[in-house]
Amino acid sequence: MNRRVFNQLIAKGVIMSSVASKELSNYKKKNLPLKKGSKIGLITPAGIINQDRIDKTIANLEAMGLRYYHTANVLLKDGYLAGSDTIRLKEIHDMYADESIDGIWCIRGGYGTTRLLDYLDFNLIKRNKKPLIGYSDITALLNTIYQKTGSPCFHGPVASSTMTDYTQKHLAPLFGLDADHVIGLSQENITKGYEDAVYQFKTITPGKAKGELAGGNLSLLVSLLGTAHEVKTKNKIVFIEDVGEAPYRIDRMLTQLISAGFFEKAKGIILGVFAGCERKDEETQTLQQVVAERIKRLQIPSAYGFSFGHIDNQCTFPIGAKAEFDASEGKVVLLEDGY
Repeated sequence: MNRRVFNQLIAKGVIMSSVASKELSNYKKKNLPLKKGSKIGLITPAGIINQDRIDKTIANLEAMGLRYYHTANVLLKDGYLAGSDTIRLKEIHDMYADESIDGIWCIRGGYGTTRLLDYLDFNLIKRNKKPLIGYSDITALLNTIYQKTGSPCFHGPVASSTMTDYTQKHLAPLFGLDADHVIGLSQENITKGYEDAVYQFKTITPGKAKGELAGGNLSLLVSLLGTAHEVKTKNKIVFIEDVGEAPYRIDRMLTQLISAGFFEKAKGIILGVFAGCERKDEETQTLQQVVAERIKRLQIPSAYGFSFGHIDNQCTFPIGAKAEFDASEGKVVLLEDGY
């Protein structure tokens, strides 16, 4: 039950106080939002990091009044991975099992989370629900864990991201919402859009959509197709971003999703800022042209250039939370906080 709805029912006397007490106790045990003083477990389930990343992460968390914990394994290197699959998987399980940990924040993305999906202990996670935060390669963990367990997952900055004022403002759902939360475009991104087309917000198909949020990195969404962890999009508002891909590669991945019926019953599509995906050859289509041509045929509310992706100013989307999306105005309203 949604926490806000539950509280309203208590106030109206619809739920008896004794039942309410039990329900609230279960809620606090499994789905407690973060607050100042919460203890964050830091993990590297994908790419390698260095000490500088840890230092930046610690500075970020301390500025938010959060405590932190990590093992020495976060600095491990196994080729391009932050340790073996066995070690990275154990780090995830240990953080969920540790009752002193209030939330789990990935220090970075990279590559490697899809290698772990078949071995995740979903029963363990379901018994120890707590927020998981990250983006990019973390897309695979967020959507899979939410779909399999209902444990709160947030597509937002990694712990070592640059925490701009905009980014911090829209971390709000992590700490619980008592009212609808409006997410507009970052003013800094709007300004960048005057000089850099990749930052320009453009409505593809006008209209409004309402549904639960799902999505993340385009490359990861494609890689999950045909697996037991494929992202479900029926009646969902799908959000997508990517980085460093040529327009023709974006074309290819969107085409694969379309052909696979990925968007068939989706309510709307929010495309982020595809940083580094500009065309390099003047004879090819631009990123904006490719995205508009592929997405417009779906005839559902959609827009490109919303403030999330591999950029400094990025909002946080709770996976599975109900939201409203206005493709014409460039606005998302979170109706739930994801807990």
